[in-house]
Amino acid sequence: MNEIEKFLNMEDEKRERVIKAAMKEFCQGYKKASTDNIVRDAGISKGLLFHYFGTKERLYNFLIDYAVDTLKREFLSLVNIEQADILESVWQMSLLKQELSISFPDIFDFMTSAYVDTSIKSEGVKESLSKFKEVQSKVMADVYTRTDTTLFRDDIDPTLAMQIISWSLQGYAQSKVNISPGESIGAAARDNYELFLKEFQEILNTLRKCFYK
Repeated sequence: MNEIEKFLNMEDEKRERVIKAAMKEFCQGYKKASTDNIVRDAGISKGLLFHYFGTKERLYNFLIDYAVDTLKREFLSLVNIEQADILESVWQMSLLKQELSISFPDIFDFMTSAYVDTSIKSEGVKESLSKFKEVQSKVMADVYTRTDTTLFRDDIDPTLAMQIISWSLQGYAQSKVNISPGESIGAAARDNYELFLKEFQEILNTLRKCFYK
């Protein structure tokens, strides 16, 4: 049994306290995150933290893997990729993300922040984070593949319509990550998710009017 496996076998309350403290600290950005703050908030010694993880990078990579495993189990398994209406699929995924933000706020904040963290320079960390992005890309690729193009108007190119839909959704998502320096993007996204859903539904309705019969 390696050290991380020993950590996972730790008393539940203590293990979750460490994970929560680490995720909260890394929401400030990988570079700015302090292991001193993590051990203080978790109530453990710095020596014990490094006994299990060795380096800050290994701790971060563990958190990414832990979050991705949780997302696969609690979120992605519920995504209906068989849905033929691409806009309805995207809307249902947005509702599932809202449920995730409520049920697992620490993971939601951490992954949202990690996704746009420009302070990450380590190739090892980037490779670990790419696992999350690959999972997201695969889900969306499956959704696009199963799209019923007969839903689109006869006078437009369905391939172009789906590309424009993709650009629109990516552009809106990008507009939501531009927040003040030092602010936790994950917490900001979670606190404003109701507003996001309202705006997002209007965008989807507009796209539906433009492209659907």
